[in-house]
Amino acid sequence: MEKQVFSRRKILFENLENCGFIRTKEGYFLEKEILPAMLAQVFISRSGDLSGRIFDTEIKEPYTLFRDPSAQGAFVMGVKNAYYSFLTELVEKISVPKAYISDQANWVNWFIKDRFNVSAEYLWKKFPHFGVYRNIHSGKWFAIIMNISKGKLIKGESGEVEVMNLKTDDKSDYYIEKGALPCYHMNQKSWVSVLLDGSLSNDLIEEMLELSFLNSEKVKRKTK
Repeated sequence: MEKQVFSRRKILFENLENCGFIRTKEGYFLEKEILPAMLAQVFISRSGDLSGRIFDTEIKEPYTLFRDPSAQGAFVMGVKNAYYSFLTELVEKISVPKAYISDQANWVNWFIKDRFNVSAEYLWKKFPHFGVYRNIHSGKWFAIIMNISKGKLIKGESGEVEVMNLKTDDKSDYYIEKGALPCYHMNQKSWVSVLLDGSLSNDLIEEMLELSFLNSEKVKRKTK
């Protein structure tokens, strides 16, 4: 539940103590009674990782039944709803939206804006977090960031990952040797995919972005 509410959010550490968090050696801690004898407890590490639980003060133990999808009783649903309401109120006070989930994807978003003065376009209702970046001179795409199943790129892998497709043309094989992957969902002769999980350095991604932007400026001449 915490991951769902705080997905694509950046924690504002400067707001935490004003919102009741207590600073500790490991991070920041907040607790609040959301129902009689039920305390919501939230911990945020110094790196921004957030975790939470509900503590039953009567039996002096964590209350975990609300996380069981099969639990449908009136009490457990009341606890679940109260905790969800608490989190949705909290998220607006202590965080701001991020374009993407991973730090590297958000760095790419910043770099593209800073270097090329280009902002992401979100073109599809079905895929609201797919960001397209278009060359300001030619109008052609030079990058697209998507969140997809990792198994679509690497056989046997699972889980969601953010990837970026880049137009590398005749250098595609070279960058695949450097760690890029055969392109997902686009022409593999001209495009490659890059996992935005830190497996490739920002310097290499910066180099590929420069090339992709340059390649997207090319205009094919019409043959007579």
